[in-house]
Order: sequence, then structure tokens, then C-alpha cells
Amino acid sequence: MTAMTMKTYWKTTVERRRLYLDYDCWLEPTETLSGFQVTVAPYTADAPIVVATSYPDAGHRKLMMFVSGGVANTSYVLSMVVTTDAGQVKQDNIGLKVI
Repeated sequence: MTAMTMKTYWKTTVERRRLYLDYDCWLEPTETLSGFQVTVAPYTADAPIVVATSYPDAGHRKLMMFVSGGVANTSYVLSMVVTTDAGQVKQDNIGLKVI
């Protein structure tokens, strides 16, 4: 993996894995997440990583991702970029190893 990752998760090719990202300690008390974007590298056309993301909390301070697909024995980086209603932008890189 070329990007610096904050944590690496493992999954098999058939699993649909749930991951939580909690931004509560980074946000100001009244600030909320207003947008997010996920980029996956490398792109594997024959079995791409698929990421479905949503807010699991009413306060929009956390994100939940379901990650599926991928090629066995491949390491991926999920680059998550979030924006807030106060104008902050934060990027977190998450490692994913498909076994």
C-alpha cells in the first residue's frame, strides 16, 4: 500500500464487511458531517471493491460502510474524505486486505 493507513482490516472475497468511522472526537460539539466520498485504489476491474456508506446516527457524527468484493491476495486503500457543515475537510486512509 502506498498511502499511509490509519488501520488495516481483513476480509475474504465473499464477505460483505461492516466498518464504522467515528468522527465525534474530531468534530466541534455542534458540528456535523455534511458529505463524504470514498476512493478505492487499486481498481480491479474483474472484481472491484464496492463501498456503500451511510450515517448510522441521527447527529451525523459517524459513518458506516459496507465493503464487498475485491481480488484475493490484494491490498487496497480506501481513501475517505469527509466534509463538515463548518467547512472542515478531513481525509482518512483505511487499509483493506482481501484474502
